[in-house]
Amino acid sequence: MPMTGMLLALGCGPGWEKGDEVVVGESKLVTAPAEGGDIGIQSAVTPQVPLDGALIPKYVEPLRTLSGSRINGTATVTVHMQEFQQKVLPASVYAGLPAPYNAGTYVWGYKLNNSGPSWPSATIEARQNIATTAQYNNDLEGPNGTPPVLAKYLTYDQTIHWADPLNTTHTNGCMNGPPYLAPCLQPYTGPISATVHLHGAEVYSAYDGHPDSWFTPHLALKGRAFSSNTYNYNNQQEATTLWFHDHALGITRLNVYSGLAGFYLLRDSRDTGLSNNPIGLPAGPYEQELMIQDRQFDTNGQILFPDGTPPDNPTGINGPPPNPDIHPFWIPEFFGDVQTVNGKSWPYFRVEPRRYRLRIVNASNARFLQMQLVNQSTQAPGPAIWQIGSDGGLLNAPVKLDDPANPNGLKLLLAPAERADVIIDFAGQAGKKFILTTTAVAPFPSGDPPDPNTNGQIMQFRVDLPLQGRDTSFNPAAPPRSLRAQPIVKLDPAVTHRPADATRQLILVEVEGDGGPIEVMLNNSHWAGNREHTEPPMPIPGSVSNGFGINATENPRVGTTEIWQIANLTEDAHPIHLHLIQFQLVNRQAFNVDAYRPAWDATFPGGTFGGVTYPAGVFIPGFGPPRDYLAPNAAGAIGGNLDVTPYLQGAPLPPDANETGWKDTVKVYPGTLARFVVRFAPQDVPVSGVHAGDNLFPFDPSSGPGYIWHCHILDHEDNEMMRPYLVAK
Repeated sequence: MPMTGMLLALGCGPGWEKGDEVVVGESKLVTAPAEGGDIGIQSAVTPQVPLDGALIPKYVEPLRTLSGSRINGTATVTVHMQEFQQKVLPASVYAGLPAPYNAGTYVWGYKLNNSGPSWPSATIEARQNIATTAQYNNDLEGPNGTPPVLAKYLTYDQTIHWADPLNTTHTNGCMNGPPYLAPCLQPYTGPISATVHLHGAEVYSAYDGHPDSWFTPHLALKGRAFSSNTYNYNNQQEATTLWFHDHALGITRLNVYSGLAGFYLLRDSRDTGLSNNPIGLPAGPYEQELMIQDRQFDTNGQILFPDGTPPDNPTGINGPPPNPDIHPFWIPEFFGDVQTVNGKSWPYFRVEPRRYRLRIVNASNARFLQMQLVNQSTQAPGPAIWQIGSDGGLLNAPVKLDDPANPNGLKLLLAPAERADVIIDFAGQAGKKFILTTTAVAPFPSGDPPDPNTNGQIMQFRVDLPLQGRDTSFNPAAPPRSLRAQPIVKLDPAVTHRPADATRQLILVEVEGDGGPIEVMLNNSHWAGNREHTEPPMPIPGSVSNGFGINATENPRVGTTEIWQIANLTEDAHPIHLHLIQFQLVNRQAFNVDAYRPAWDATFPGGTFGGVTYPAGVFIPGFGPPRDYLAPNAAGAIGGNLDVTPYLQGAPLPPDANETGWKDTVKVYPGTLARFVVRFAPQDVPVSGVHAGDNLFPFDPSSGPGYIWHCHILDHEDNEMMRPYLVAK
């Protein structure tokens, strides 16, 4: 039976009148009501009824452990992206469902060699200085090239810039705003685009998973930055926890949500992963990866990504899209009411009373995680969490987090994409059960607290296995030896007394509509680097083309050391991620947004864009920075923005102790200027060992389609909070 919905349109294209019904595939669409009526949203192809997360049993099924099935990264790895069914929820949930849902949740995942497919995939275990070759194959289709099953649950918003293999976005003017042609408002049903990004890797840009390097099944259609589906990872950086995930333009939030993610552990001669490793780190079954992601499900046990339907009861914790007349399906952030770990909802993990090493990634779309262990019986704080490594490698020394004796001390707080390499000591805890909880509000840091009965809980640890032998592993409370062979190379010019080659002051800004955010941008610039609604497209002055239709304003020279100062004018914290390199957080400092913002707005020159005339001194969305990007401001910083220095408040705050290592993703808080030191050279090079123009990478970073920096809230990066950058020789 066709279903009735509302087709969002102010004008529905040639031959369409308000109130007309039209049948498209299996869906009946009804246009918007008469003038002055409410604007509705069309029905999804497959209607879904949300499953209340509180009804799902917790801690009834074991954690899927990854340690015993890792893939050897020293040989070629063949990777297939495939659709399959996985029992994410407890078996009891599926037992009462009809076929085919009783076989599990439809998800997408990576099949590595003969392992899988699974969500997350099997872990790739690579070794420093031994290259890994990965051949990626997109098999995301059904029989005879039909759409995969999961596609009917995913609504692609074609009014945002996305990896559109059929070019419907441009053909139908979907990015020009209403009135829309009908195809802009229909769920996309064509071939699935995908690409793969090894997050945190020093890698040649053609193998970096550039958002425009997407490809469809059988390589039938390719993005303009595609060069090959065989990637080579040099693996010359420090041993660390990396992860790989989809990075297709404008649909990353959907592809990662569907399951396209996995761990990539890089080993070296000290952190070998073997029980006799020189550091003494827990190994074998005592070292486990934990991929944490929040999700929402429907009453058939299938994943649900809200698109605002049905209009009278929109699914999703966030409610309907805030501005459906501009983006009919895009929501600012996704938050689910079910926590999953390694593709299982609320699993339990049986442990011995000894030390465990846990490699944690927050792979959620938008949810921050502030975690600690709580005794399930007494609600008392559980064992401390010792962090020994961050995004880019081991710290100089362990950092104690969630100290039960110091409730006001540091917490384990991870934004989306951040990793934490931690040790938890369960010695003396035999017979107890601990819940890993999160108290981070959503959106962070000024949203609503998680529900303590659902998404406030993550997983359970049961200390009910007998101790095997004696635990002689690395004790972070009394380190018997150094974590690192050499201390981290410190790049802060205040420490090195070597001036930075350049300083950039860049802005995070949100564009508001009548109902809420329309888009979020880096330096008020869109992905393509063109001023909004200019015809022909007008590149932002000072930008450089990557040769594939993208213009970059951030164009550092290889070998240089720069200070990036990022001022957040929005109300949310944003995890900012730079591709290619690991960088270091220098400090954060509050500034007076209420005073700076009108002064910054006042520097816009005015003009007519998209048929709208802006007077001088009025913010122009998507214009780029208000001033010449390359002209230094009063602080000597490039970036095209009013100097933020006179608006700073209080003293700079140094990084937390667990943020002092190598990072590729760092939280930039609202009303705060975050200072990073960014060096375009490998991690281990001494401060005096590289100068502007020196390329010490084992590849040429100035060739290929270039690199990316973006917010890692996936819903933000998919809607313009992502920019290219090019490395110059």
